[in-house]
Formats: sequence, C-alpha cells, structure tokens
Amino acid sequence: MIFQQKVQTMSIKEFLNNDKDSIVLKKGEKKLLKKFQMELQKVGIYCKLGFTTVTGALVLTVSDIQYASAATVSGMVHEKITNAFMPLVELIKGLSYPIALIIMSCGALMLMLGNKEKGYSMIQNASIGYILVQMMPLLMKLLVEIAKAM
Repeated sequence: MIFQQKVQTMSIKEFLNNDKDSIVLKKGEKKLLKKFQMELQKVGIYCKLGFTTVTGALVLTVSDIQYASAATVSGMVHEKITNAFMPLVELIKGLSYPIALIIMSCGALMLMLGNKEKGYSMIQNASIGYILVQMMPLLMKLLVEIAKAM
C-alpha cells in the first residue's frame, strides 16, 4: 500500500480536554496540527466577521429608524414585523378554504354512510375552524389595540 492509515487511540477524557501532552505526534504531524489550528482560527474569525456584518446589515435594513420616541420606534418595529408575516397569514387563510371543503365533504360522506353523529361533528368543526381562521387577523388586531390601551 502507498498510504497507510494511522489509528491513534485515546480516552474520551483526553479527547474532550484536548490534552496535547498525552498525544504523541511526529515532526510533520506537529506542523500540520499547528497549521490546521491556525486555519480553524481564521475560519472562526471569518465566521464572526460574517455574522457581525450580516447582523449589522439586518439591523440597518429592518430598523430604518430616525431619532424618535420609544413608542414610535416600537410602533414601527411592530408594523414591519406584522407586514413581514402577512404573506404567511394570507397563505393560511387561503389554505383554510380547500381544507374545510374537504373535511365538510368527508362529513357529508359520513352522513351518507349512516354515521350521522360523526358527519355532523365533522361539518360543524370544519365550519367553526374555517370561520376562526378567517377571523384570526381581526382578533389579533383587537388584542393588540387592547394591549396598547393598557
């Protein structure tokens, strides 16, 4: 064989403590280990720099705040977050119709099969669920206004 794999054994404690004295390395391996540690430090620095840059850019794009009172800042942040989630709210509201239709149809099939209690229960629960999903944004706005008044 041209390359032979070297197997090194150590205890879990030595591995977790990173006890370098207990690990026997050859001359070339020591240089390679030092180079690897330096590369890991560079990667860590790049990750920290990237995270800081992304966080700063995110804060700058999301905040768009000039000097104002805390209430104004809070209102702007609340509005931006609410607007960010509106597509998700609309998606859920849009999906509620076909899901309710399918469940009501299943309830009607249960009625046809003679299971009236289960059929009426499915139709009733689907109807109530559909109405609640459609009204949820309105209820959340009401709760926000109540919280602002407190």
